[in-house]
This record gives sequence, C-alpha cells and structure tokens, in this order.
Amino acid sequence: SQENFNSELGLFSISSPGSESISVELLEIFPEAEILDGITTIIPQFSFSTSKKTLNPYENFSYVVIDSGNVKLTVTNNLAVPLGPPLRLEIWDTDTLIDSIRSDAQIPPGDSANFTVSLQNKKIPNSLSIVLAGGSPGSQGIPVPVNKNSGFEIAAVISDLVVSEALAQIPSQSFSSQNNVTITDSLVLNEAVIEAGEIQLSIGGRLPLDARIFFELPDFRSLSGEPLMDSVLISKNSTSNLSIILNDYRLRPQSADFGQQTIQFLWSIKTIDTEDSMALVKSTDFVKADLTVSEIQFSSISGKIGAKEIEINQSDLEFDIPADLDSIFLETASLELYIYNGINFPAETDLKIEGRNELGDVVVLDVKGQIQPATQSNVPDTSVIELNQQNSNIKEFISILPNLLSVSGHVKLGDESWVGTVSKNDFINGKVKISAPLAFKLPPQTIESDVNEVDIDEDTKEDIEENLSSGRFFAEVKNHLSLGASVELVFAQNDSLIYQDSILNIGPISVEAASSDSIGFVNNPIVSEINLILTEEEMRIFLKDSLYVGLRIMLDGTNDKFVRVRASDYIEVKSYGKVKLKINPQ
Repeated sequence: SQENFNSELGLFSISSPGSESISVELLEIFPEAEILDGITTIIPQFSFSTSKKTLNPYENFSYVVIDSGNVKLTVTNNLAVPLGPPLRLEIWDTDTLIDSIRSDAQIPPGDSANFTVSLQNKKIPNSLSIVLAGGSPGSQGIPVPVNKNSGFEIAAVISDLVVSEALAQIPSQSFSSQNNVTITDSLVLNEAVIEAGEIQLSIGGRLPLDARIFFELPDFRSLSGEPLMDSVLISKNSTSNLSIILNDYRLRPQSADFGQQTIQFLWSIKTIDTEDSMALVKSTDFVKADLTVSEIQFSSISGKIGAKEIEINQSDLEFDIPADLDSIFLETASLELYIYNGINFPAETDLKIEGRNELGDVVVLDVKGQIQPATQSNVPDTSVIELNQQNSNIKEFISILPNLLSVSGHVKLGDESWVGTVSKNDFINGKVKISAPLAFKLPPQTIESDVNEVDIDEDTKEDIEENLSSGRFFAEVKNHLSLGASVELVFAQNDSLIYQDSILNIGPISVEAASSDSIGFVNNPIVSEINLILTEEEMRIFLKDSLYVGLRIMLDGTNDKFVRVRASDYIEVKSYGKVKLKINPQ
C-alpha cells in the first residue's frame, strides 16, 4: 500500500533587518530659516511636509510579503520649536503609498515620539521612503535662536516579521506535521510482531531551501522499546529516498475501536540557514512524503478480529462408487466434521457441500457450526459439527450415492469481544467422518467377485495325471452379515468370460444370516461347510494349462426390512481339495 503526505511551509519568519534613519533640516520645512539663521527671534506657527526621504536599503531581503509585522518609527526633535500637532507619517515604495499614520501628539524640542505602523498584508521592498507632514506652533511668542541646519531625525525599525513570501536571507526554520494512516481492516491491534517487512520513504517536493527532515513512526517499537525514527538531508527542490527495515519491530498502535485505529507518522522540517545568500520562498512551498509499505510478514498478532470472512474457493473431489451399491436404501446417516483449531480466535463455518451422482442427481448439504478457539499455545482445541437427520438433509445427500463433491463457502473468523493471539506456527485442520449406512434395505441380488488364477506346479500336475484315483473338494463359508446368502465357486479357462462360459461350478453353498445383538449389529458369524466328491473327470479340470476361479455370491435380500451393518462385516470363503492317488507297486 502507499500513503502520500504533504506539508506546506506555511508562514515563516525572517530576521529583523535592523534600523535605518534619515535627517530633515529646519530649512526644508521652514524656508524663512535661511533669512533668520543665526538670529534669536520669535518663530511663528507653520505647516510643513517633507519630501520623500529614502532609507538606506535593508541588506537581508529584496522584498517581503508580510503576514504580520510592524515598522516602528521614532521621531527625535532637535529643533528649537515643537513638532505637531498634527503629525502625519507616510511610508512609500517609490511612487506607491504603503501606509500612513496620523497623530495629534506634540514632540517638544529635545524629545522623541514613537509611531507604529502595521505592515500586515503589505508587500514591501528592501528600500523604503518616509514622509513627515504636519504643523508646528512655532516658538509661541518666545524668542529662540534660529539654526537653519538644525532638524529632526526619523528612525525606522521593522520587527516581528512573519511573511508568506520573500526573496531574502532565510534563517533556519522548523516546521512539523502529523499524519495518520487508518487501519481500515476489521482489526484492533494490541501488538503485532513483524518478522519481515520494509517501508520505502521518498521525501521531496517544492522546497527552495536545503533542509533536514526528521521523521518518527512512534507506533513501531524496537526490541528495547525505542520508537522508530530517523532523518534525511535533502537539497533544495530535490528528492531523497531511503528504505526502513521493519524486521523484529513491534507494531503497537494506540487503542481505539474498529475502523478508528491509526498508525502515526510524525515529521518535522528544519531548513538550513541561507546565511548571506537569498532565496525565493513562498508559504505554498511544500515537502511531500510518499510511504510505500512492502508486504509485511507477522510472526504473531494479538488483538481483536471483527468477524472477518475468509472465502473458500470451490474444490471438487471425484471418487468411484461401486456399481453393486445401486440398490442400497438408507435408513439413517450422519456426518461429523472434526475441526482442530490451533488459533486463539473463534470461528464460524458456513460451507456448502454439493453432491452429484452419475445420473445427474444433486443434493446440497449446509455445514454451519461454531469453532472454539485454542486456549493453549500449540494445543489445538477440537470442535465437532454433527449433521444428522434431525438438523440436516444428510440422509438425502448420502442416498444419491454422489461420486462428485464440490465444497465452497466461507469461514467467519473472530469476534469483536474476543481478544486473542495468532502466530505464524498456528494451524487449523480437520477431518470428516461419515457414518452411512447404519442400516439398509437390500433386494436379492448377485455379486460376482474378481477372478483369480488357479496355479498348480507341474510336478504335482504330473503325479495327479498319472496316478489319479478320486478327489474331494472342501469349502467353508463364514457369514458375518445379517442376511443369508449362497456361494458358488466358478471355474473356467477364459478369465474374461468366467461367469458366462464356466467348465466347473461347485456349489451353491447356502449360509444363514448371522445372529445379531439387541441393537441389530452382528455379534457372531455363522459357518457353513461343504464336502463334495469330485469325479475323475472333474478332478482333471484342475490339470488344464490355464484355469481361473471366481466367486458368485447370491444375497438373499432383507425382505424389505432394515438391517444394520458395519464396515467390518464380511463373507469369507475358504476352500481346498484332496486327491487320492494310485501307488505303483513297482
């Protein structure tokens, strides 16, 4: 992410330029002094206005636009007669009147008076002109000595200058700014430990002064607790870039509610004194900072998570359903979802499992439930979400015998009232246990097993062929199902057509249903045996070069009643043959 901050220079100050003064002789304001020079006489009342008197240029600026500041004018009367009232002081920029002030004060001989003129919002050059106008009551009937070269002085001092623009010598200035980045995610952080991360900081803008930029990110703390801070020197109107490595820092923002927590960025600008050089500086000049945060990896986070939804992309699972199960009818079924949560935050699932079979039948199963948070580090807490016929359509879902499952939805993580911690080694996983069918109805049907090859070594075959007398076939059928069945062994020379083109069938061997307990599950198997005499012709079938055997099981069916089974229920067939041989007495 990227954040951009601007800080305008704003109003700034320049050094007061010192005092400049001018002198005005009596002859200029009272022309009769030329005749009366050196005589003691009565001076009559008179009015006067000086010409524009230019002050010596101020050396530390060319011009300034003043936001606030004053010029203090001091008039020192060295005449033999008073000055005023009235008196009017005017400040000029060549032919432009900057400002004026009128006073009814009187300045007695040998005395001084101060006048303050505001320069607010005025643009003034480094050279000003002064005009003093007004009147004098004269010597008021008292003879006084007349000296045409006597006069008065006007001193001008500009002070407390705060300016918005200046072409001037700019002393060192300091400006500061604070910006905040809002944590917009649904998260309230107490502390986050950063494993790896970086901030790219670019500082530049339009600043016609060399400056040092100091910045601080007080919410980032080192291992020793010190805030993250640094500085960078930038030349005027240029840009500096630097990288801030965040590895092993702790992020500890100030406490606030969801959506109101911020990360602070404090920065200050200290310009470097231009000394004897002048620079054009405006209040609208600015420094900008661009913060680019690379991906930050946290080793742990503690705080609050406000119900953050995590989408689960749809995933599909295909599997084969045995064809022999197409006649099963379910009585009941259940699904248990075991969630092992090693994260110290609660969660809530909202999943959809869509089941689809080869016939195009579709059933959707909703899986919703609470996941408890882990309470101990590295010890996951187990939550079980159970779906049964009372709270779901699990029976309908299982009954279509789906061969394609599609899982989608989301997990809602967190709780606004829960303060927890999650670290990089935390985990969450789970498993699904489907118990189905627990009971089923099954019509009579036949199941044909895979085919196996009958393998008799050649020496044995030779002995049997030369000395065969008779033989017997023995078979034991152990039934651990709650329904009866018949078992038939089928032999043929073609493995692919064994059930269509057999050359020997033994059986069928009937076996009754096994006994069940009070719940309906088989507790003990029932065993049936067969002992058959085989003719010599039948025995010689086993001597053929290729011979295959298969097992045909004829289930009796449940007579439209439900029976219960376990995955461990079975039908087991064991068989063997005995051969009687003729012994050659020679």
